[in-house]
Amino acid sequence: MTENNADDRSLEALLEYLKQSRGFDFTGYKRASLKRRIRKQMQSCNIENFSDYLDYLEVHPEEYLPLFNTILINVTAFFRDKKAWNYLERQTIPHILREKSENSPIRIWSAGCASGEEAYTLAMILAKTLGVEKFRDLVKIYATDIDEEALTEARHATYSIKDVQPIPEEMREEPSQ
Repeated sequence: MTENNADDRSLEALLEYLKQSRGFDFTGYKRASLKRRIRKQMQSCNIENFSDYLDYLEVHPEEYLPLFNTILINVTAFFRDKKAWNYLERQTIPHILREKSENSPIRIWSAGCASGEEAYTLAMILAKTLGVEKFRDLVKIYATDIDEEALTEARHATYSIKDVQPIPEEMREEPSQ
């Protein structure tokens, strides 16, 4: 058996363990990227192979958070993927609103929200579509992420001037009360 095959099998065993023990399924991730990210975290523990790292995880549950923070890179921005947001604004939201009664609550879950830019983008689009008052009365957006630090950033909603540049000018202005 070659070292690469044993390494691949050990990686797959580790990924299966993460799926079974923590409910995280990384099967859709590119193996080269996963290997690189997991190895980066393994180095911080002075561990050289996936098999030993799996053993380490079984004994040190506090290691899951740093591992997941290494694997799950937070890539986020306001209005990231403009075409998708345009489609959502012009097609999806109007369809949802047509299907709901006038004053029905609207609940949305932003899973994997990182530091919140996508959740806030959605809020801006809905406030623009519904009007600020109706938005405040009807809409609840739940934003979650495995990364507690990113969630703390999202809760604070403090962004740099560079971060807010993609937001259309009219949406950057405070709504009149």
